This record gives sequence, structure tokens and C-alpha cells, in this order.
Amino acid sequence: MTSSFATAKLQKPNGQMWKKVLPAQKTITNVTSHFYSSGSKILLMFLIHWSYLNSAIAQNRKVQWVDSIYSSLTIPDKIGQLFMLPLSTKANESEKELFIEQVKKYKPGSVLITQGTPYSLALLTNKLQSKSKVPLLFAMNAEWGLGQTLDSTIRFPKPLQLGAILNDSLLFQLGQEIGLQMNTMGMHMNLAPNADIDISDDLYPSTLRYFSDNKIRVTKKSIQFMKGLKSTGVLAITKHLANQKKDHHIAIKDSSAIFNLNQIDTVRFYPYQKLMEAGIDGVITSHLDFVLAGKKKAVPVPISELFLSEVIKNQLPYQGLTLAEVPYLKRLSRKSRKGETEKLAFIVGNDILIHPSNLSTSIRKISKAIKKDKKLEDQLGTSVKKILGAKFDAGLNTKKSIDTDNLWRKLNSSKSLLLQNAVTQAAITAVKNSSNLIPLSSLENKKFASLSIGKAEANEFNHYLSKYANFQKISVNVLKDTTHLDSKLKEVDVIVIALYPSAKGILLQMARIIKKISTQHQVIICAFGDPEDLIFFEDHPTLLAIYADDDLSQKNAAQIIFGGLPSHGVLPLTIAGSLVEGQGFETKKLDRLSYSIPEEAGMDSKTLEKIKVIMRESIDINATPGCQVLIAKDGKVIFEHSEGWFTYEKKNAVTDETIYDLASITKVTATLQTIMFMQERGLIDINKKVSFYLPELKASNKKDFIIKDILTHQAGLWPFLPFWSQTVTDSSLRKEYYNTVQNEDYPFPVADDLFAAKSMKDSLWNWIINAKVREKPARTVYDYRYSDMGFYILQHLAEKILNQPIEEFLEQNIYEPIGAYTMGYLPRNKFPASQIAPTEDDKLFRKKLLTGYVHDQGAAMHGGIAGHAGLFSSANDLAKLGQMWLRKGAYGGHSYFKPQTLTLFTEKQYENSRRGLGWDKPVPSDPAGPTSIYASSKTFGHTGFTGTCIWVDPEFNLVYVFLSNRVYPDMNNNKILNANIRPRIQDVIYQSIFNHCQN
Repeated sequence: MTSSFATAKLQKPNGQMWKKVLPAQKTITNVTSHFYSSGSKILLMFLIHWSYLNSAIAQNRKVQWVDSIYSSLTIPDKIGQLFMLPLSTKANESEKELFIEQVKKYKPGSVLITQGTPYSLALLTNKLQSKSKVPLLFAMNAEWGLGQTLDSTIRFPKPLQLGAILNDSLLFQLGQEIGLQMNTMGMHMNLAPNADIDISDDLYPSTLRYFSDNKIRVTKKSIQFMKGLKSTGVLAITKHLANQKKDHHIAIKDSSAIFNLNQIDTVRFYPYQKLMEAGIDGVITSHLDFVLAGKKKAVPVPISELFLSEVIKNQLPYQGLTLAEVPYLKRLSRKSRKGETEKLAFIVGNDILIHPSNLSTSIRKISKAIKKDKKLEDQLGTSVKKILGAKFDAGLNTKKSIDTDNLWRKLNSSKSLLLQNAVTQAAITAVKNSSNLIPLSSLENKKFASLSIGKAEANEFNHYLSKYANFQKISVNVLKDTTHLDSKLKEVDVIVIALYPSAKGILLQMARIIKKISTQHQVIICAFGDPEDLIFFEDHPTLLAIYADDDLSQKNAAQIIFGGLPSHGVLPLTIAGSLVEGQGFETKKLDRLSYSIPEEAGMDSKTLEKIKVIMRESIDINATPGCQVLIAKDGKVIFEHSEGWFTYEKKNAVTDETIYDLASITKVTATLQTIMFMQERGLIDINKKVSFYLPELKASNKKDFIIKDILTHQAGLWPFLPFWSQTVTDSSLRKEYYNTVQNEDYPFPVADDLFAAKSMKDSLWNWIINAKVREKPARTVYDYRYSDMGFYILQHLAEKILNQPIEEFLEQNIYEPIGAYTMGYLPRNKFPASQIAPTEDDKLFRKKLLTGYVHDQGAAMHGGIAGHAGLFSSANDLAKLGQMWLRKGAYGGHSYFKPQTLTLFTEKQYENSRRGLGWDKPVPSDPAGPTSIYASSKTFGHTGFTGTCIWVDPEFNLVYVFLSNRVYPDMNNNKILNANIRPRIQDVIYQSIFNHCQN
């Protein structure tokens, strides 16, 4: 294809051109088919030329647009285009109107947004663009996102954290996402990235402004970030940061010497040179300097015509914009007269002048200089056309107004939050892990403590550490807080020490104390501020650098310590001889729950917000005073919300640490775990009669009960028998069974200041043995009828076979190893009443408000430890068991059951019953069933009388937990059932998955 083809195309860029040039008047579709038939080489040539022509057409449009705007401008108008005026949208109305008048009168080329809110900025931007003859270019500092400048917007990690990331593609994605957010706000230019390497000259937190002290790392990160920005049409402007230690306050005349790039300090200038070669849109020359060979003094770039014109524009050669900050140049040049600094900045070759001191005077003085020097007029034309070209590249050739609808949601999208989380996580660095302590694999028989230095103990790091294990929390803000520290930590095995930025003043003294602690305990040291703080702990075997103490960084660090997340980061700077730039150890992810947002697990967060509405409804209608909901998908907790109060008096709010009475969920979280354990080890056979293992049943009406039938609730047992009534006479508790003082004869807690006799368990067992069973026709089998009675028997079976109380077995073999430390019987032995949601104000039996004592009467008579009820837990710890079941018996790198055991017990057992072995299951397509109609047939779980449930759906890789105390203050409150609260919430979960798939 000839050049005349290209020329013709440029002259007439429309559909008719194809008819003029292409053979036989063919359409594009026909031409493509023709080239396919003619061979792939012709097609390839066509595509190459097509791409070239498109590029040429676009360039031609750009030239035409720039020339048309340029030709309409007067000399003062052109000079106005050189200036970038600062603007805060938080200014009062009179200041804003004054600014608008300046724009109309002097026609500045660009505006630098210094602060504001998205909505106010959108309104003001729309107004300014409508008043400006030439489209305004809007710029802002958004190196770590719009949140750097605007309120209520996302702040992404700062450059030092980005420097720690191994995966450079994340830098591209970050630049791209920031660019898209800038598009949403009508912003065109980002004054980023900073490509400096002079970290050693700044103190934390200023060091966060740098990528690294290694020029190669800085260059790679900067270029990827720049490319991401440019992919969205946003202009990227690299900058050198102010350093008060090195600021110049002298005027240096340009040397007439000719020199080349080899004479420049290549270490410090290298990233800027590479960015210019890679196509950076502009360079802020303020604070940048260079050193001539054989000279000691650095020459400031923004007042050096030699450097700007000879080196940057000719030798590189760089065709992008050069920008200078007028206030800095004013200090540098010591030119106090209005307009003189601006004139100097223009004369030496800067294209854009940021923050002029007096716009009208500056325009006038530059205008006078141009009249005296023809070369300056040519230079003005070059600069203005570059500026207009940049405006075209930023899309300003097309008028667009900012859409203010749902602005906050657009700027805080799930995509942005996912990226924010991914980047934050990727930066966290295991600087040292020589003893392989991270991730903490074994939790069994270990006591944990956290030591927060420089922050109160109620912090996000501690909050998420407590998701995995029970932590003793200690805070040190001043040295006197270390009094008795040794005694507080005496029984602790693992100590996680968090160093926060405000700890600087006591860090040296604390280093000595920590060194002593480390000789007696396993210690993990986490630097949430300046990574150089780790110099005090250079010889310590386990060090984490997190770089910042924002909530997300703290949350992710806790997950990395326990293997909820892996770590991949490396040190972006050298700290000491053994802590060098590029150093970092990858830590692995264990199959423990992690904590993220819905979209990371393929769910729609907006849909899930409906769950909060249903939760509030349950409280508003007095179905329950409060509740917890937790949802985990793909091993990630993506929704965890607490709503309401402990009681309707609204004194204590429910939190994610609130512990609830699980009621009948005990059947599957306690007794069933022992049955599965014994079955897979051959200790029992569920197809045998229970009397085979418990001979005392052989003479009873339960002699032929098969274990499998008990598990599926079709052995013929009565649903419920009120044994407690046998211990009461005339509504008074009989003294042979109860006492108000705990002692050897009355050891079992039943309620506050009420204890059951030692003989109670034997009495209860005898009553169960002799209890009546359901009647049925001869030679028929029992149908399904839910009953608590069988799980008294199964508990007795487990304790006999295992030769251990059920609570001890579960604690040792499941709850403690898995990290479910709030789960267990008799919670008042471990937790304060203020952490436990009360259940019923019992008017019949115990005549007390029950807080931390099992609601079920039979379980209470059994000392609070029973096979069918008595277990307490938070939603988070219950979800750990749910995840273990979902993972076919594995969790946290350990195996608790064989996969085939879970498969056997969770499958439906009989055609005429929905039940699994112990587990409840869905009723297909039945809105009145216990689950959502969307739950798969593989779903298994259980509900509890107190208003609880857990459902595990392997088809969707899903765990759903709902906890409440709907029986407060009266167990006859059935509103939670009548309003179908639990299945409706589960409906929303599936809708969230479906909606995400459709988006």
C-alpha cells in the first residue's frame, strides 16, 4: 500500500475513502474476507496499515484541533495557557466566584485541585468548564489515589509500600484504577509518580513518598504506574520532591559550556531519564538538580536553560511538558518583584508554571519579554501547542460534564477496594522468618499475647489476631507501662509485638526489653511504621515490615501471621547489613479462613446489604434483641455483621465477639464430631444397635435402637420429655437436687447461684433409659420425628468409648487446634457475662435470667454439658468448624476427619426423610423448609432453638452462620420463625452470587 493511500486517507477520513481506494467498491467486511482468502500475509499487512492509518488519522485530528484553538488565541491568551492555578473546592462562595472571573478574564490553561470533596469538585468543575473559552486541564496530586487530595475517596498504599511489591503488574493496575477514578471526576493530569531515590535524607513518614533507594526498582515501579495512568488517557507527570535539607536558595547563571548526559549524576537522574524515554507526559523540574563533571555544587534545573533546553529537550530528546512550581522558584531565585519569577521560569524553557503569585502581572511581564525577543514568541508557540496537545490527549477536544449521580459509589467501587486490598497485602514483607514461625501452624496448647507499642490495645491488628486465637492484649505507650510485663507474659508461649509510628520516642528502650522477652518466648515483631525501626532487631529471627498502620494493613498482617494469607513482599530499601533491599521471604497460606470483600469470592456486595435490612427488621419486630450473621465463601469471610443489642433495653451492643447459646447446633458441633471420630477409627459401627456398646439398654425399650436411626431421628424416641419437672414440687426446686452454694455434693452450675447435685447425671440417665418411646404398628419402621433424646444416649456412648468427658475430648481434639476458642460448654468459666448474650428470663424452672448458662432445661440438669445442647460460640468460631466440614475434614493445615467420613454423614440417608447422619438438609423447592430454596441438595447444617443456624453448601463453597437470642426474654417468641428471617437472609446470599455472575 503506497504513501498516497495514507495521504488520501488523511485528507478525507470518512467511509467514502474506502469506496475510493479499495477494489470493487467493497465494504470493510468484504475486504477482510478477501484478504483472508488471499493469504495471512496480506491480512497482516492490511491490519498493520489499518493501525497506522488510524494512528495517522488521530494525529491529524489532534493537529487540526490544536491549530484551530491556537489560532483563536491572542498573545495574552496564549501566555495564560502557561499557568496552572491552585483551587480548593472548600473555598467559600465569594472566593470561588473570584476564581471563575480570573478564568474568564485571563484564560489560564490548567487548574490544580488542592483539596475538596467529590461532589463539590464535580459541580465546580462543570461550572468552570462551561465558563472557559479553552477547555481547562485539571490536575491533582493523586499518587496514592484521589484520597490524597479529596475527602471520602480511597487512599491506596503509598510508594514505599508499592516498592515492596514483587508483582509489577499491580503497579500498572493501580495506575489504571487511579486514572479511571480521575476520569470519573473530570481530572486530566496526575502529578505522579515521584521517581526519587533520596530516601536516606527524609524521616518517616516522608520516606513513604519514595518507591525505593534502588534506581532500578524505582524506575520499574514508576514506569508501570505511568503506563497504567496513560492507558486511561490521564497525563502522568513525574516529580522530584522537596527536601528541606537540600533546598537551594541561590541564583545560578547558566554556563555556556556544552555537556552531555554522561556528565549528570546518573544514579539520581536515571529514573527520570528512563521515564522520559518511556513517554512520561511531563516532568516537574522543581527540586530537581544536576551536577556538572568536576563541579561540587548542584545546579537547580528549573532555572537552568542549559539543562532544560540542551539536555532534556535536545539530547534526550524529550518532547513532553516541563512544569515548574513558582513558589519554590521564587525562594530559589530570590526575585521578590511580582511576575519576575514567572518570567524567568518561562524564559529558561518551562512549559507550565504552577501557582503564580500574581497572574495579571506575570502575563504582562512575559508579554513584554516576548515583544523584545522573537525567539521567546516561538518558544511560547511551542509551549502552548504542547499544552493544547496534552489537552487533546486527555480528551478535552470533546466536551463532557461530570455525572454526579452515585458519585461516591463509583469512586469506592468493589473493584477499587479489591485492588486496594491486593496491593496492601502484596507489600507486607516477611523480612526474616528463619525459624519458620510464620505462619503459626499449631495452635494447640499455646497461649498468645499481643504487645502494642505506641497504640491502644483496641486496634485493628488485635481485632484480627483475635479472629484466629485467644490473645491477651497489652498496650505500651510510655515506659512505665512495662511495669510487671514479665509477670503478665509469664505463661505466654507466642508474643506478637506491634511497633507503631508513635513508638519512636521509646523504641530504643523497648528494644532492650524485647530482646530479653525474646529469650523466653517465641516472638514476632511487626513494624507498622518506619521499616528502619527494624534495625534495632536485626538479629531477631522473625520480622515483618508492614510500612503503614492503616486498618487494612493491620488486618492483612494478622492474616499473614496465621496463614489466612501468604506474604510475597521484599524490602524496598536497605536498613542494615543483614536487612538489605530486595530481601524478603515468602510465607505460605494455610487453609484457614481469611477476611475480604464479597467480590473477591464472586459475590455482589450491594446485594448483601439487604441482609442488614432483614437483620434490622428482626430487631424492629422484636423477633430478637440482636443477632450476628457471618458468610464465608471460597474460604473467605466476606460478610460479618452484628446488629442490635443483648436485650431490648439496648444497653450492650452486639459485636462480632459476642457469644451465643447454640442450642441444638450442639448436636452437630459436639456429639456428631465424636460419632464421626469413632466411626472412621472403627471404634463403633453406626449400623449396629447402640445396646451393643451400652449393655444397660438391653433390658429397656431401646434395646433394638440402631445408631444410624438415632442419628436420623427415626429410632422412635419421644421428641421432648420435661425431666426438669421431676425435680420440682409445687413450683419449688427440690433440695435433694439443687443447692444455692457450689460444693462437692452440688458441683454442676445450672444458673447464677444455683447448682445441681452430683447424683443428677445418674438420675437423668436412668430416666432416659426408662423413658417411653413412640408407638407404631407392628412390623413397621419408625418414621422421622426430631428428638433430643437420642443425643443424650450418643453422648453417653461417646464418653464410654472415648473414656473421657465429651467436653474435654472436643476441646483437645477439635476446638483448640482449630482456633475456635469461644466455642465450648460452660462459657462463664472462661468469659465474662458481659460478652455473652442472655437467653430466657426463666419463670418456670430456674426463675432467673440465664446468661452463659444453657437455655435447655435438660442440658442444664446435666451440668450444662449435654449431647443435644449446651455449646456456646461466636459466629466466627462456628464458621471455622463449618469451613472444616466444607473442606472435607481439613483446616489450618491439619486433617481432623477423612473426606469419606464427611461425605457419608452429610448425604441424605432415606428416601422419606431429608436428614443426613445427624445433619439436617434442605427440603427441595419448599419455601417452608429450613433453608433457602436456592440451597443445593448437597447442603447440610442445623438450626437451634435459641434462634441460630449454620448451613454449609459444598456446591457453592459456602458457609452461612446466623446467631441470635430470640428466646429473650420469653422462649415462646416465635417471630423469627414466622417472619422466616434465617431462610430469607440465606436467599439474599444466593442472590448475591447470581447477581455477581450477571454483572
